[in-house]
Amino acid sequence: MSVRLVSYKDYVAGWLDSSIHDFLEVLSPIAPSTKYALITCLDSNPNPASAQKKSPELKPIASQLQQLGNGLLVPTELLLQSESQNRIFFGFDEVWFFPTKNIQPKPPSVSIVGPARLSQVRFNKIGRWMSANSCSLALGGGEGLNFVVRARGLPRFLLGYSLEQSEPALASSA
Repeated sequence: MSVRLVSYKDYVAGWLDSSIHDFLEVLSPIAPSTKYALITCLDSNPNPASAQKKSPELKPIASQLQQLGNGLLVPTELLLQSESQNRIFFGFDEVWFFPTKNIQPKPPSVSIVGPARLSQVRFNKIGRWMSANSCSLALGGGEGLNFVVRARGLPRFLLGYSLEQSEPALASSA
C-alpha cells in the first residue's frame, strides 16, 4: 500500500473520526494563529451569512458576526464561548481559522465539508486560498472531520496518514 500525502506547500490534509463540536472543546481560545474564525458552512448551508439573523444557534452572537462573502467572521474566543453554552455545530459545517481578520472571502468552489475526504485535485484550490490568507487551520465536518493544518517534518506525515484510516464500522445491535 502506497500512502500519498494530500498537501500544498506547508499544508497537509487529514481526517479524524470526530466532529467540529468535539474539536472546539479542546481548541485554545487564545492561540494567536487561530484568533479569528470564518464560518463558511453551517448545517449544510454554504451561505451562513443568510442565516445570521434567523439562526437560533447564532442568535446569541449575531450582532458580533461580520459578514465576509457568504461566510461569517467571528473572534475565535467568542465562538468557543458561544459553542460551549449553545451548540452551533451539528454536522456538515465548515470553519477556517486565521491569525488576523484581514482575509479574502472564501471562493465558492473551495470546500472541505464531508462526507468525502480531501483529494489532491480538490486540495490544490483550497491550498492556494489558505496560503494567500495565512489560514492556520480548517475544519470540515460531515461523516468524520476533514482538516487542513500547517505541518512540517514527522507531524506532517502522521497527520497526512490519517486520510488513509478506515471509518469505524457501525456496531451491530444484538
